[in-house]
Amino acid sequence: MTFDIVFKNKLNGEYKLPFSVYSTDIAQRWFKSLVNQPDKTVVEKDRMYNFPTNEWTEEKLVFALNFCIDTINLYKEHIKHRAYVGMPQDQLNHLHHYFETLRGSVLNPAEYFLNCTADQKAALERYNVIIHRAENFYHNKNHNKHFPRIVCRFPNRKRHELLESDYKYFTLARKFGEVYINYCEVGKPLYDVYKDGDSVVGDDNIRPLKYYSCDFTTSFHYRSQERVEKFLEGMDKWWDDNEEHLENLGFKKGDPKNAIGNIPVAICTSGETEETIISTLCEYNKMDRIEI
Repeated sequence: MTFDIVFKNKLNGEYKLPFSVYSTDIAQRWFKSLVNQPDKTVVEKDRMYNFPTNEWTEEKLVFALNFCIDTINLYKEHIKHRAYVGMPQDQLNHLHHYFETLRGSVLNPAEYFLNCTADQKAALERYNVIIHRAENFYHNKNHNKHFPRIVCRFPNRKRHELLESDYKYFTLARKFGEVYINYCEVGKPLYDVYKDGDSVVGDDNIRPLKYYSCDFTTSFHYRSQERVEKFLEGMDKWWDDNEEHLENLGFKKGDPKNAIGNIPVAICTSGETEETIISTLCEYNKMDRIEI
């Protein structure tokens, strides 16, 4: 079972990257949801993060975030924080918390999201995307290294509940060209709460992944086992320090349903070198659609 991601450049030229689906049950069910997705056009075509020729400067990120905030606040001030150059993660946590509050959960949307204008709704969704882009920007800047990845999201996609047997496939490891089921909740999974040092997320917004859709993210970098183990050591200590609070929220240490990481479902099968793929995607820097 295979599919292509189709990218476009500024001249509307196309570049197709082929992928092969894994044989695991969850990968096969994920692919079925992709096959059954009526519209395979990628919604947010520029969600290509951390490539070497990234056009998103820090100043552009700040401007885009504040533009979204101004639109969201058009009739009433809902977001009291602003974006600024040199933002720490704590500021981004505050900004993201506004999104969680104003958007609400997928199954229980907030009053703002239900009653705002179409422009405000689009600004709120864009605001969330830019926050994650900013987090990626600062992560790359702090490590002085690029960790390229893309996020493909589709219109009106259906969500399906994960089976208990699916949770064994969650991993923090990353392989070049590997495809992972995307987070399709509003809030943060536990590992992001720890990673971001997020003390403002709100207990109701800590949501390990319970559902999957045909949305996915693709890594164009590696995460070594050494980095994974170091991360898990830190998270293990964080869990011990917060164990009583986390257990009161229903999270038990070591429970697979905490969904630490992502589920891999496919791998890139291009015969090109990794360097060639990266340089090509720097030119063909807009996602267009999926072909099966």
